Amino acid sequence: MKKNWKAALLAGLSLCLFLAGCGGAGGGGTPAKPKSDLPERKKISTPVASSFKVDGRTVNIYEYTGLTFKDQTLWTEKLAVDGDRIYFFGFDNKDKTYRSKLRSVSYKDEKLSDLKVLDGRANWRYRLVVSNGTVYDWHKKGDYNSIKANSPDYWHYYDGKAMVPTDLRGMTLVPIDQGKDVVYTEGSDYWIGTLEKGKLTKGKKLLSGTEAKKDGLSLKGQWADKDGFYLMGYLKNDKGGYYNVVRQFSLKDGKLLQTFEGPPTEESRGFAVTEHRVVLGQKGGIYWIYSKKDGKLLGKAQTEPKLTMEILTPMKNDSILIYRRINRSEAKLYRMDL
Repeated sequence: MKKNWKAALLAGLSLCLFLAGCGGAGGGGTPAKPKSDLPERKKISTPVASSFKVDGRTVNIYEYTGLTFKDQTLWTEKLAVDGDRIYFFGFDNKDKTYRSKLRSVSYKDEKLSDLKVLDGRANWRYRLVVSNGTVYDWHKKGDYNSIKANSPDYWHYYDGKAMVPTDLRGMTLVPIDQGKDVVYTEGSDYWIGTLEKGKLTKGKKLLSGTEAKKDGLSLKGQWADKDGFYLMGYLKNDKGGYYNVVRQFSLKDGKLLQTFEGPPTEESRGFAVTEHRVVLGQKGGIYWIYSKKDGKLLGKAQTEPKLTMEILTPMKNDSILIYRRINRSEAKLYRMDL
């Protein structure tokens, strides 16, 4: 009986070891890597400016080089990325009028080149979007050198040679996946339409202003992609302070899908929505990273050394363009690969 019992035990242990060896990824009992909904990144020869771990993978941040912007400042509140070009506002440091210019720069891998001034006539520019390959910005219409300060602002689009004024004014334009379908505002309400070369074709109402600003939401930004329409702003907490939130609404019926709650408002540093992630920045180089699919907070990560960001702009393939203002006359651009 003892021999039979020992033999049975030995056979059972052998079977367990065999199953353990065959069950892990790669065999030999090696545990499987955590499965992520993001693609694996290829190795890059460019040195990493900063990195951190979240959701079982390393997130790297790379600095774009090739241009310093010391003479042509990226003094901007908005950036847009389309194809292989980055669009932004800025001015020449030696220009005493501080006339704002629409500029673009080409990027390949981690190198910047081919800095262009697309339009340099406006005194100031407020908004910047890309719709179906066309760049739009918002500024005053007419003779920019002598126009009155209190004259109205209009959307303009770049036709490849100059900025062409449209009749669109007093509205927000949010291209869906930067295509021709857009979310736009009429009064405080949001509607869906199509935009082509400055012509807006109106469609259905998506969301009322009352629902959008429910609970006293103060708006700071918008974004739209195939998964929804996003409003970023801040809400008051129970203690009288304010914190940042991103609300995701359905593009089908305008219903609230989920809310991403982020850092205190006084420490906020922008937000970005990519294919699979929602990211909110916080003072001190801290990033709050969420799964867009289920709203789960995957982690709060701090860069080391601290990389203070000012503006976060979505790029393709779950990457984010980071604008960092060094001082009044210098700024740098980085890319975060989630």
